[in-house]
Amino acid sequence: MSAPGAVNYETFSFAANPQGEQQPTGTTTTEKGRRRSSARGRSSPKHQVVALVLSKSGPLAAEQWKTVTPLVVYTLQEELGLRRSLSIPRRFLDETNASENDGLVPTDHQSTTTPEKPSPSHPCRILELSIPLPQKTPLPDLAQCSVISKALAIVSLCQRNDIELVIQPHSLYLAHRTPGLAVFDMDSTLIQQEVIDELARAVGRYAEVSAITEAAMRGEAPYTDFEASLRARVGLLAGVPTSIWDHLRTGIITFTPGARELLRMLKKLGWKTAVLSGGFTPLAMWVKSELGLDYCFANHLVESNGVLTGELVAGMPIIHATKKRELLEEIANAEGIPLDNVIAVGDGSNDLLMMHKAGLGIAFNAKPKVQLQAPVKLNAAGLLDVGYILGYSVDEVTELSQQGTVW
Repeated sequence: MSAPGAVNYETFSFAANPQGEQQPTGTTTTEKGRRRSSARGRSSPKHQVVALVLSKSGPLAAEQWKTVTPLVVYTLQEELGLRRSLSIPRRFLDETNASENDGLVPTDHQSTTTPEKPSPSHPCRILELSIPLPQKTPLPDLAQCSVISKALAIVSLCQRNDIELVIQPHSLYLAHRTPGLAVFDMDSTLIQQEVIDELARAVGRYAEVSAITEAAMRGEAPYTDFEASLRARVGLLAGVPTSIWDHLRTGIITFTPGARELLRMLKKLGWKTAVLSGGFTPLAMWVKSELGLDYCFANHLVESNGVLTGELVAGMPIIHATKKRELLEEIANAEGIPLDNVIAVGDGSNDLLMMHKAGLGIAFNAKPKVQLQAPVKLNAAGLLDVGYILGYSVDEVTELSQQGTVW
């Protein structure tokens, strides 16, 4: 699918096509040189889309990237309605010294053009591509980039080559260098478990709670909204001893790989951080403390005589999808942070509204239906890959995520 208003891109040199197309004839070297010179005058560094190519099977050797890269570039150019060319800036974010004044977002925060790095010096996993657009071509926004990333040709390309593709407007990619607000879901995002499932196991009611969850996901009455399903599941937790919280904190709950490092990195950069959870405050407050988050919002359970009563505290807000979006806006306004400088990361359908409200919404290891609806999807072994989506190189990520006080 071509972007609205796209035109044929005929200003960069037409490189050899691995699918067998031939270079156009009848064009002299001098003429091609004039065209390339003209291209530099027509496309500013900011008039670009940035595509990150993440290998899901681990680092790829240079020869493998030489195969994958042209396929990605040509497919993207086709979807953008551009003339096929390999003459585009690129760099490997996980190559040592990749950030030494050669990136799209250098340390002085001024836009530049990345020198072409056709292949890495060692196996790498994350390739950054800059696709220049002619000035007369409208620059796609994130929503349009998301549509492009879900095009059949792109999806097929990613499946065949076991890669993930994240596409952003260059202006948004550059904006990530300004400290903003990072908002996270808790269950299956910052931590690896679903807390309500662990509570249900404590009283032998996991199967019943799970059945309600699945019915809610299918949209079956009477669980057609988050609050109805939450109240039904909480009702099954009556009798769970409040000592369960200590048990979960010390022996059950594990943080998602990279969560601590990502939060350490963001805090060092000056970002504000929050957890907005449809889970429960005793665990959410612990996660806030462990990771040094600035804000925490979750649901409140009634406790009496050392057990849970199976009720939610009256008068306290339910943290459903709409409330998450509202809280994101409220925190951003309170901190004076524009929405373009907000990122939201989650895995469930109740995270979609906040993902779309944020400047950048990321579905992390999400359910398939959520991935289809989210602005950006990331299937990765750890949360630290979010740092790469924000445009930071391995050197920067390593330095900023080193052990130390988070807040």
